[in-house]
Amino acid sequence: MTLLLSINADGEGRISGATPERAVPPRPVPANDGHGDVRKKIVPIVRPPAGPSATAWEGGSYLTLAEWLDAPKPGSAILLQPADDVRQLADRLDGLALIAVDFPRIGDGRGYTHAFFLRERLGYKGPLRALGAVTADQVNALARVGFDSISLRADQLADPAEAALHTFTVPYQGGVFRGRDTANLKARIRLLELDLAEVARRHESPALASSLSAEDMVITDAIARLGLPIDIFTLDTGRLHAETLALIEVTAARYGIEITRYQPEADAVAKYVTTYGENGFYDGVAQRKECCAIRKVKPLANALAGRDAWLTGQRREQGVTRSALGERENDEERGIAKYNPLAVWSWADVLAYAAHFDVPMNALYARGYVSIGCEPCTKAVRPGEDPRAGRWWWENQESRECGLHTNVKTN
Repeated sequence: MTLLLSINADGEGRISGATPERAVPPRPVPANDGHGDVRKKIVPIVRPPAGPSATAWEGGSYLTLAEWLDAPKPGSAILLQPADDVRQLADRLDGLALIAVDFPRIGDGRGYTHAFFLRERLGYKGPLRALGAVTADQVNALARVGFDSISLRADQLADPAEAALHTFTVPYQGGVFRGRDTANLKARIRLLELDLAEVARRHESPALASSLSAEDMVITDAIARLGLPIDIFTLDTGRLHAETLALIEVTAARYGIEITRYQPEADAVAKYVTTYGENGFYDGVAQRKECCAIRKVKPLANALAGRDAWLTGQRREQGVTRSALGERENDEERGIAKYNPLAVWSWADVLAYAAHFDVPMNALYARGYVSIGCEPCTKAVRPGEDPRAGRWWWENQESRECGLHTNVKTN
């Protein structure tokens, strides 16, 4: 058995297991045998394992998620891989002795999302272990999202890992941390409720423009809970993920509300495809923005016709283009008010609210997505990356807006 760092409810670590034998590391050799820039060293390439990072635990062999779902064996442990859908474990957790989550390579943060879903959404209370490409500076973050043990690799020492529990206080990825200040969450919720009630009081025909993001789902939940006369619509671009489209129906059923869909004009889409090709937006910023104008900006204009205010789920933390976002703005082009009630919220605030009220969430979050738009223009991001790094990733960061949120001034 390798070294195991176990973490108790007070955040204290305890080392168990045997210290594995370690090979003597090779002596670094300067590039070109020392002829040239001696600052450059030959760095070995560490490749992720071809299979899982481990096959066994102290109680026997790990089962895969598929094996457990097919034939549950009480007292077994399963090893989740990054691509696994942990939602399949809903109502299938009984009898598990341990759930381990594999981090096959540094930078893949989907294991954090697995932990969040297991602890906060599925209510898993049993042992949760991280293993694989886990480094000392991740130990604190892993503990804060619900892991209670970390299996150390052969090249890791016990003392630095244990010390990291109290050394690295800023996690790689936000989440709903155990022991979070509940008073802060309650204050955020109360201010949101007051802001939304004020919008409903001030305006005759306000509406939330929902992309079905976590942020928009938080606002939707608050509107529904308070019974506020704020309509909700979404822009069905024709290129949305299947998971996003599915959430429209789930949301309508959960809250008993209608989410109006606004779609692009078929002729405009056909003309674009004829001119640039179905995926012509990859060829340049101008082509991409024209696609956004057809599929998003024009439908938004139709959705806001006759409205006197609209709301969004934008947050300042989402990127450089939103760092100065106001909670209330004027949409000068349309001559109406615009509200961003979550402008000052953090990603952790959003997740905390969602967990508290059991808000339906886009299944893509469990696969490493953070900012979700059209399918061909969105990808998952690594922990620590800008939240909008997965949007139009082939462009410069400064150009990563679609035109929905321009022509505004902060009041």
